Amino acid sequence: MIRINLLTVTDVSKKLHIGKTNTYKLFNKKDFPKIVIGKKLLIREDDLEKYIDKYVKGIIRL
Repeated sequence: MIRINLLTVTDVSKKLHIGKTNTYKLFNKKDFPKIVIGKKLLIREDDLEKYIDKYVKGIIRL
């Protein structure tokens, strides 16, 4: 069985040590790999780590 760890806005906010307002701004970026289920915003933990790696390497600008 494959386990996919999904993070909520609150989870991402805590993980990145940023406020919820900035987290929502991140989720609203076109290139952010979010999953929308109804009104719930989610991201796979692996996708968040890849996104951060690209940011650190300078491929993505916030």
